[in-house]
Amino acid sequence: MNHNILYSFRRCPYAIRARWALLNTKQVVELREVELKNKPIELIQISKKATVPVLKTNSNKVIDESLEIMIWSIKRSNMQELIGDNNEKSKEIFSLIEINDKVFKYHLDRFKYASRFSFEESATHRTAAMKILLSLNHRLKGFSNKGKPLFLVDAKETLADWAIWPFVRQFRIADIKKFDQNNEIKYLQSWLNYFFTHEKYPIVMKKNEIWSKQNEPLFFGP
Repeated sequence: MNHNILYSFRRCPYAIRARWALLNTKQVVELREVELKNKPIELIQISKKATVPVLKTNSNKVIDESLEIMIWSIKRSNMQELIGDNNEKSKEIFSLIEINDKVFKYHLDRFKYASRFSFEESATHRTAAMKILLSLNHRLKGFSNKGKPLFLVDAKETLADWAIWPFVRQFRIADIKKFDQNNEIKYLQSWLNYFFTHEKYPIVMKKNEIWSKQNEPLFFGP
């Protein structure tokens, strides 16, 4: 094998952020869109978790954590400033991502997919998720008031922005009208819109056929 392979699912926020990082760091992969209810044996054989995204590199290394795929792609492209150019900034970036992955995602699932959990607690989880979004909005507002760009850490685009926006997108999808009309998060709305209007967004979110060994390889990248 002389190329990298990414097993992905279009709507999964973890897969979205992996694809976003790969594309923005100019890494080329063979994209294999999978059906989560019918995962290919090739995916199951290389990853015990068998959850997307999974990257198999051309050196046969398997990376089955989205954040690790992002970091792999950033380091390969010598864009380490996205991870933080000093220890304090790096800590801040990874702290925001940890809150997103461990806390926000927990409440997001229980709000967005209430039928799988508890309808009675849906509002409680939405409120808890909104609290985190308001804190992100507050960060962005502070930079805006200083005339700086709307990014989460030091007003510069970092891994934190790349890793978090797909999950905020998921929250918005649960009630688009309510999200878009909420003036309390207008800075967060503008931040999210940066990604929605980005020239690479249609590429990352393009619908592709489910992968099959019989199909011609689909290459994803610059």
